[in-house]
Amino acid sequence: MGEACTELDARLEAVANAAALLGSRLPRVRDPALGRWMAHAIDALLRNISSGHGGLDVAIGEGLDALTVGRRAMDLSYSNVGDYAREELGINASTAVKMARLARRLQDRPLVREAVRRGELTARKAEIIAPVAVGDDQARWILVAKAETVRSLKVRVKAPPDPDDEEWVNLCAEILPEKRPVIDEGLRLAGVAIGATATKMQRVNAWAQERLSTHAAPADEHADDVLFSSEDDFEALKERLEQENRQWAGLAAIDPLKAVQFSGEIDPWRIDAELKGLVEKRRCWDEVFGHVAMLFKTSRAWEPLGFASFGHYCEERLGMAERTVAQRIALERSLYRIPLLRRALREKRISYEKARIIARHAEGEEVQGWIEKAETMTCVALRRAMQAKDEAQMCARGTFSVWMTVSVAEVVKAAFRAARAAAKRWLSAGECLVALAEHFVEVWREQLKQVNTLQRRIRARDKHFCQVPGCSRAAVHAHHIKPRSQGGSDDPSNLISLCAAHHLHGIHGGRMRVTGAAPDELIWEFGLRRSYAAGEDPKVDCSSASRLTELGALTSRGGALSSTLASSG
Repeated sequence: MGEACTELDARLEAVANAAALLGSRLPRVRDPALGRWMAHAIDALLRNISSGHGGLDVAIGEGLDALTVGRRAMDLSYSNVGDYAREELGINASTAVKMARLARRLQDRPLVREAVRRGELTARKAEIIAPVAVGDDQARWILVAKAETVRSLKVRVKAPPDPDDEEWVNLCAEILPEKRPVIDEGLRLAGVAIGATATKMQRVNAWAQERLSTHAAPADEHADDVLFSSEDDFEALKERLEQENRQWAGLAAIDPLKAVQFSGEIDPWRIDAELKGLVEKRRCWDEVFGHVAMLFKTSRAWEPLGFASFGHYCEERLGMAERTVAQRIALERSLYRIPLLRRALREKRISYEKARIIARHAEGEEVQGWIEKAETMTCVALRRAMQAKDEAQMCARGTFSVWMTVSVAEVVKAAFRAARAAAKRWLSAGECLVALAEHFVEVWREQLKQVNTLQRRIRARDKHFCQVPGCSRAAVHAHHIKPRSQGGSDDPSNLISLCAAHHLHGIHGGRMRVTGAAPDELIWEFGLRRSYAAGEDPKVDCSSASRLTELGALTSRGGALSSTLASSG
């Protein structure tokens, strides 16, 4: 591991020095030959950076997978590795789950795992061949993967599309003020039907599917609000460019970079400390990666290199999904636009994930205030607060906005056509949404009537979310803070909403404790099963250890922490 770390640090120093020469933007060039030379140079730099970045991801994925064994993440106060990674490591939850899933798959494929660790195979190609590269077939599939492009490899393996890589689109519509209550009631009822933590996309999808279940959509017309290019045409273009460029044989070859290895630790607190050390190294790579990737996309350098699109380049050369790279580029642009955010990130006042949330939702003078709030809030609480702010602003403007995947957008488009056919006239996107919401409310209002029980009132007070700081799961249980067996009452101040995992395996499993009065005066204690002091082992990160002990005495009486420890949003 020491040799791999030395090589990793040396490569980072070299690429960081080279990236520093590029500045914040590239000069415009008219000479095509000079443009191609610049594109080749940036490609070589970006490939070196992605190699180091990916090498660290392998070790981080193995550490995250270790936390899934025996509910080790619960000892760190989290019910799943997604929540842990988002709050403690600043890594997006879905990205963390994907990293842990690949690490788990590679445990039974030692040859593939070693090829990825040595940098001979990208994680993207390993994901594709994992279902077929088993047993004695591993070596053959590794050779095939090295020789094939990602596109042709997916065709050979007949790999299904990765749902995490699906394209997203935004639907924004004008809603008349008098129709806003219909939209709100439709969203509320959809939440009752499919779950209180359902996203706005899932609720609008429920509206659309309900409409289509009783009203067939007419044949596609030229009246859709969202247009898509033909996927078949795009795949044919990719194939042609691969053949023309001989799989980009003319581009610079990058020396493989051996990844650091996860130690195989089983103690959750030592795993936590090791992961934080790896993520600190990853943060250094990430800063350089964001800068160079932004320059690459801004200059459209993939065109002279012979790729069909920026996404095509990301998948083939970097072994990364376009969405992952685009998110980092979007943050880098925000960091140039908002220097306060970059300073807070470098000073470690906020994590990468918190910076991404603030950059997406805050502008101008409000950024400083949100940075200060973010220091005392969990990521999930910050995201919910930002979303609530955006919803309030959209209501004031009379607009309704929802991000959705292309597959959901197709369902919504069909429902729009059905609504227009039923009305026998053209309806705007806003009018279609109102029609879908009205239909859903009419069908489900009576069926979804609920008895006003004490548990439902408690969950409504807590906004239907688990109240453990950093938990993103829905609340399904109402927990008595002081047990009834010890004289506790059913008073709302003695009841708190929890997810099943935290209630059964956290509280009753002896891993954590909550005392005080709900909802604003709660005291959380974590790490109760810890069997040694942090200072006794040099491997343990003292900041991690102190967090677990300090939280034991942390009380949310007023201030910015109340939303984190009491209402999580």
